[in-house]
Amino acid sequence: MNKSPVKNFKKCISALIVPILFITALFFTNAVFCANASASEKIKISLAYAIKKALSNQGNIIQAKHIIKEKMDVKKAAYAGILPEIGVTGEGIWTGTKNGYPAFASANGIRELIGLVNLTVPLFNPKKYASISLAASNVKIAKYRLKLARLFTSAMITQEFYGLALLKNEMEIKQKALNSVQKILSAVKIEYKSGGLSRFDVVQTELVAAKFETDMEVLKSEIKSLKQIFLTDIFFYGTARTALKHVRISLVLPQYHAKSIYKLPSLNKLISIAFKKQPLIKIARAEIDSASASVSFNKASRLPSIYGGAAYGEDTINSFDAPNIGWQFFVAINVPIFNFGLRGYHIGAANERLMALKSEESVVRLSVEKRLIRDYGIAKASKKRILWIKILVKKSKEAFEMTEEGYLAGAFNALELQESQDNFIKSRIEFAKAINDYYLNIAQLNIDTGMIPSGEQKL
Repeated sequence: MNKSPVKNFKKCISALIVPILFITALFFTNAVFCANASASEKIKISLAYAIKKALSNQGNIIQAKHIIKEKMDVKKAAYAGILPEIGVTGEGIWTGTKNGYPAFASANGIRELIGLVNLTVPLFNPKKYASISLAASNVKIAKYRLKLARLFTSAMITQEFYGLALLKNEMEIKQKALNSVQKILSAVKIEYKSGGLSRFDVVQTELVAAKFETDMEVLKSEIKSLKQIFLTDIFFYGTARTALKHVRISLVLPQYHAKSIYKLPSLNKLISIAFKKQPLIKIARAEIDSASASVSFNKASRLPSIYGGAAYGEDTINSFDAPNIGWQFFVAINVPIFNFGLRGYHIGAANERLMALKSEESVVRLSVEKRLIRDYGIAKASKKRILWIKILVKKSKEAFEMTEEGYLAGAFNALELQESQDNFIKSRIEFAKAINDYYLNIAQLNIDTGMIPSGEQKL
């Protein structure tokens, strides 16, 4: 018994529901992940994770991968140029008139159809061999450019990661300072009611608390903006941007202790590593190889080329004037003689480009070396700065605690307390900034040498 059309329709709809839901789930996987994270707990993000995620999502890296595939296809095409070629030729012609004169189109001409299958084999073609070398060099350049894009992306993410970490550290310090001021404010109000302090002291303390609250609101806006940029750079592809606004993140930073400030490698060692691994230098070298191949390619245009082949054909007219074609074998040579300097100018231009790229390589090497010297000096200075500011934090804390006790005892006024507290807060912020800068400087040295930072403040 046949089922009704309604039942068939319901069956089709039920069969389509599952694949539709599956596709929808795949499309919104990242967005749902972000929404769940915002509703339940923070996402812990380390520098290594952030870089890894960004390297798989950034548009410039995806573009560089496609360019590599393009150059590899060109390389395969260059290799295919030295292989035999098989072709089919078909022709329709009029061979002549009744009077024996040739005619291209004539009602009374003899029409002739020719079919030809041919095989052509390049025997000697320097230009095609040079094109293979040129294509291989261009593949190398594309691969090194991918490494450079990965390195630039890593540098961008590293800057954003430590920039966001610094703002969060400053926010925590300001929050602790605000809590301290609010406790002082409560104590000041009690002293004011008992007659121990004046109304001025209360108002001045309230102004200090208001200043911290204003600073924290500004920091919240800066953190929100930088966090949005940071997450966009990490999850740009495959994640809804609206979902990123609600994501709560926790940055996983290296645990600071005195022993973590390790001894830096020697500058000469870092320069040696950079000359081997830095993509900028590798690109310069690969471009020199490409330019050399281009010179060979243009010089090869002056050399003769030899090719041979075989063909088999059939003719619709089998007569004395137009016999059946049958088999053909041939060897041909093409010798360039004169073309008004066309090849010579191309060769000259290719040589000049080669010389320019050789000069550019030395400039790139010098630039990499100079940057390493500068960043190495900054990294060494940041180590000393941490030790100096650590002492400053200790002294400013002692001064603030003594001023706070004196203020509650009536020995100091609110302005003196504020100044002492500001110095303590500034020293703590500077200490957090010094540690943050040290980690950032180590990451920068990694990037200078051509290595992607691991987030473990090591080279």
